[in-house]
Amino acid sequence: MSQQPVVYTAGNPRLPWWPLLLAGALIAAIGVGFLVWPFFAASWLLVVLFGSALIANGLALLTRAGGSSAALVGGIVLIGAGVLAIVFSDFTVNAIVAFVGVGLVVFGVLWIAIGARFAGRSPALLVPGVLVLVGGIVALAWPGLALAVVAVIGGICLVLLGSLIIWTANRLRRTRPSATTIVM
Repeated sequence: MSQQPVVYTAGNPRLPWWPLLLAGALIAAIGVGFLVWPFFAASWLLVVLFGSALIANGLALLTRAGGSSAALVGGIVLIGAGVLAIVFSDFTVNAIVAFVGVGLVVFGVLWIAIGARFAGRSPALLVPGVLVLVGGIVALAWPGLALAVVAVIGGICLVLLGSLIIWTANRLRRTRPSATTIVM
């Protein structure tokens, strides 16, 4: 039994391209900000995201509390911790970078220890563990450098992503739905 394709054509003569264009421009601008001011932009974004996540989790806990005093206390503590994380941004950045650095060191050591058992077959198995270990040591020794490197890499990715979204918006601007067929 053969099925006939379902053809969808939109009645709107133009597709909404301008929200994509604005989003792409904003993402690219944030990427440029990361490239121009890597430490400031990365530390500011890290603190805002971390503090906002704590506040959002605290609010979610409060709304789901259901009369539980433990959930009420936990929600209030999370909201307070989020506010303190944003207010004391330097301490928050240093604590997060140190936590990530220690995690990288532990992960690198574990990788090397496990990889050493199989290194007889291929010593290249140790390379990722060594790189992660070195990255963790660098993050602990020079947190500003580690944060700046991550910000520059993130900035390059954001500029590329924003450029791709802008390119897509321009392609979408030239496309008419009446000329487009979607077969389901």
